Amino acid sequence: MLKTIYRLLNYVRFYKQRFIIGASLLIVATSLELYSPMLAKRLIDQVLTPAFETGVLNKEWLILLLMSYLLLNSVGSLLKYMSLLLLRKMSNRIVKQMRNELFNHMHQLPVSYFDQIPAGKVVARITNDTEALRGNFYVNVISNMLSNAIQIVGAFIALMLLDKRVGLAMLILMPILIFWQKQYTKYASKYNLAMREYISQISGQLNEFVQGMAIVQAFQREKQLLQEFKETVQKWFEMGRKYLLLDSIVAWGFANLLRNLTMLIVLSLASYQFLGGKMALSAGLLYVFIDYINRLFDPIDGFIQTMANIQQSLAAGQRIFEFADQAVESQESPELTMGAGDVRFQHVSFGYLPEQLVLKDISFHATPGETVALVGHTGSGKSSILNLLFRFYDPQEGSIVIDGQTIEDYSRQSVREGMAIVLQDPYLFSGTIASNIGMNRPDITDEMIIDAMRQVGADYLLDRYEEGIHHPVVEKGNEFSSGERQLISFARALVVNPKILILDEATSHVDTETETIIQKAMNVLKKGRTTFMIAHRLSTIKEANQILVLDQGAIVEQGNHHSLIAQAGIYHQMYQMQAEQL
Repeated sequence: MLKTIYRLLNYVRFYKQRFIIGASLLIVATSLELYSPMLAKRLIDQVLTPAFETGVLNKEWLILLLMSYLLLNSVGSLLKYMSLLLLRKMSNRIVKQMRNELFNHMHQLPVSYFDQIPAGKVVARITNDTEALRGNFYVNVISNMLSNAIQIVGAFIALMLLDKRVGLAMLILMPILIFWQKQYTKYASKYNLAMREYISQISGQLNEFVQGMAIVQAFQREKQLLQEFKETVQKWFEMGRKYLLLDSIVAWGFANLLRNLTMLIVLSLASYQFLGGKMALSAGLLYVFIDYINRLFDPIDGFIQTMANIQQSLAAGQRIFEFADQAVESQESPELTMGAGDVRFQHVSFGYLPEQLVLKDISFHATPGETVALVGHTGSGKSSILNLLFRFYDPQEGSIVIDGQTIEDYSRQSVREGMAIVLQDPYLFSGTIASNIGMNRPDITDEMIIDAMRQVGADYLLDRYEEGIHHPVVEKGNEFSSGERQLISFARALVVNPKILILDEATSHVDTETETIIQKAMNVLKKGRTTFMIAHRLSTIKEANQILVLDQGAIVEQGNHHSLIAQAGIYHQMYQMQAEQL
């Protein structure tokens, strides 16, 4: 807990000047407000009481004290407003910086991390949890805790100056409050952490349901998914109910009981001292005792309520720092220099779980400009080979060498710099056609984007839309057909002029007529590049220089189309089966 608080407070150092000014204004404002009961005491004892006894009212003294009282509180309120404004602006800046850091950190995480955690949970950490910190910790906790601490210390000092015995008697509150805080924290932290986790699960479920809405409705699973969502919300509700019950009983009930008990003890003690002739008790002194006791318990109430914010902040902070502490891909490795695109797999074995290998002793050589096709049944290891080539993962055994350089010795970013990939289901981002092709890279001009579209046969899209390449693209590019999205992804790959090209079943989601257009674009794209293709339609790889046939993670056949047909093995059987289906 202390480590989390330290890390949260550590962000304040970036805005030290703003914090110091805000805290100083708050100290002055609180100090002015703490002095106002003394003015009220003088007003009662030196103006109102004599006027009642003598019938003569000192109007000048009355006006002076009233004006001083109003001025003191007005200045204090103004300074407190300025202080809270500064501190809250600071909190917005801190959360802005935190979100930027988390977003940047997310991009440096290995792909394997996102295989293990739902996207909704990542989103919840960067949005919901940071918002909880902004509203609870950096706004309420820092400003309120600082103001409350000053008020408590000031009220104790004032009571000590008025009567040491009363002031010392009030110190008994400290061990009571410390004991309460420990008991409250013990249960509240558990409930808050569970609630944040359920909120994360809710975000994850919503993300999945929205992304897969077409499938949900097509298979009529609305009622089942609604029930799953209700169950998660019910768990969050039950945990929230327990927390609210704890907070209402301990916070409100305990605070009011302690306030009333203290008021009774102090007034009884003062009355006893007065009746015994050991203390001069005036109406003003009685008022100031009551005022300072209230000023002592108002911040104590504030502390009690702030504890709820602290627990929520700690739960959010723990989840944020858990995400922020995930190991990132090394950024310090040397840069790989991409040459002609010569690729060698040398006795590579790999498993997503080390004890379950999906690739076993894979060896092959792709010379520059060659096209290598990977075929095999589902689960044979085709995509895993491409994942290793892109360094989304690293093999447990063996090595992958590009242009004489073992890629594990170089940064992942530099390995990917000379590559491009086209997926079977191309993803288009919200933005424009140009931003989806050029990916907002400053070195890619509009002319380069238009030329890439022309080469892959997608330039007809420019005539369709008045804005041309600056036509807006909605999320996922749903306004385009599957073939058009694929052509845009081809242009995206072509415009970066890669040495190594990866085509992951690029024609699997298009009809036969569109496949002809896509095939022409693929031929343009492959020209002069080392290309790796995964294809279920074997007709699209007949011209490949090498065809690797995989079965259960091993290369069982290798050669070109004609040599593999002559072998009459697995490839020949697969080709015949597809030919019969046509």
